[in-house]
Amino acid sequence: MIRLIFAVALAAAFKAGPLEVAAQTRPPPIYEREVFTYPAFDRRDPFQPLHLDTLAGPRFGDLTLAGVLYNPQLGSVAILTDRSTGRRYRARERDTIGAARVVRIRMEEVDFVITTFGVSRQETLRARRERGTGG
Repeated sequence: MIRLIFAVALAAAFKAGPLEVAAQTRPPPIYEREVFTYPAFDRRDPFQPLHLDTLAGPRFGDLTLAGVLYNPQLGSVAILTDRSTGRRYRARERDTIGAARVVRIRMEEVDFVITTFGVSRQETLRARRERGTGG
């Protein structure tokens, strides 16, 4: 009886051995990426992002008002700085920077209309005053 159990166990061990070796020599699976194409014709490609940062200019939230060259007779100029890139922009009334259009330039602040996805809102940037060193 013990010899029979030993023989069955030995046969099972030999059966399992070659299967494990075959599983280890199997080539790894090849994964292929599915590529989508969209015949846009006159429509926007839905697989492309709505907002392309490289073409749209700076985000309004990254802009700070560095200063204003104020001249009501000749037209004032606002000097804006993009905090994320350090780039400076000069803008007059009716100029557009990114999604923001300059509406009015005053001595220490600039009014904008920001249009995003067809929704407009008004924002005002104020120049920061630097503290003096003495009195």
